[in-house]
Amino acid sequence: MRALSRAGGLSVTSTGRRMPAWRRQKPTIMVRRRERAIRGRRKGTMMQTSPASVTPQEALDRRSGQRHALVLLIGKVRHAGREAACLVHDISAGGMKVRFTEPHRVDDRLEIEVRGLPPVRGTIRWVNGCKGGVEFDAPQDLARVFRLRDDDGHVMRTPRFAMEASGTLRLLERRWAVDILDISPGGAKLEGETGAEIGQAGSITLPDLPTPVFGVVCWTQDKKLGFRFSSPLTLYMLARVLGCC
Repeated sequence: MRALSRAGGLSVTSTGRRMPAWRRQKPTIMVRRRERAIRGRRKGTMMQTSPASVTPQEALDRRSGQRHALVLLIGKVRHAGREAACLVHDISAGGMKVRFTEPHRVDDRLEIEVRGLPPVRGTIRWVNGCKGGVEFDAPQDLARVFRLRDDDGHVMRTPRFAMEASGTLRLLERRWAVDILDISPGGAKLEGETGAEIGQAGSITLPDLPTPVFGVVCWTQDKKLGFRFSSPLTLYMLARVLGCC
């Protein structure tokens, strides 16, 4: 079939049919276009995986050969004889990314406790403001962090912080002065002559918080009682109560 004339990007053949311009292009032109497209895709992939885009924490995880899991867990950190709250952003068997309530320095030695794990010793390997990457002294069993109960059947709990402070407990229309013995993001242990009963709803005033925290009495024993918060305390709220910020 021989092309007789061309018009508007179409070829008119001897039979009167019109052929699109792209059908008339030589095979070498199409091959070159395909090769350029492939090179472009490869270049884009190399740019996405370049070392410059890897964060220090990711580099630490890759060196240790560990995969990390994204979490948001309140933890307890001990450093230089002090205890403070922290927020764990992700964790692996070899380390974790942590938001502290105050800046730390590279090579600081500390001990961190989170739900499911015993107190773990580690070293800060990088810092960015109040965030830091902690490398554990020894690998940890990451599966324990996500378990609901321990080997004895007890519910896994967030670390608690011992306190020596006072507050005001309100149940219905009555108020009592109570001692705050310890606290966690989910609740507090109180002591006082309250006569509280399990299931009673109310509120508790906590140090340095502008408004009371609402919750319910979950257990009682002699003068002591457990008060479970309706909503967990944030890292900022917990840090203020503990005097960490």
